Amino acid sequence: MRIYRGVKAYHLTTAGDGIEAVDRALVAAGLTFVRTPATVAWPGGRGEGAEFVFVLPGADQRAGLDLVERLRATGVWLLVRTVDGSAPSP
Repeated sequence: MRIYRGVKAYHLTTAGDGIEAVDRALVAAGLTFVRTPATVAWPGGRGEGAEFVFVLPGADQRAGLDLVERLRATGVWLLVRTVDGSAPSP
């Protein structure tokens, strides 16, 4: 388990042509990210994909949200999960 403090982490999982599209979008946005191989499964099949993880500090998360929306608008299939470590733990 990864622990994030003071940031929001975005985990984007995709397959097929989406892998290169996400890679290009993250590089173009100037974001530092980690790319790891992943198996993507759906009813009736599975395929090789990739998970991309990047973090954004602070309360303004517009850059991450805009990136996800731009990718989806171009038809890229994405599974998006966020981990919010920007709020202090109780």
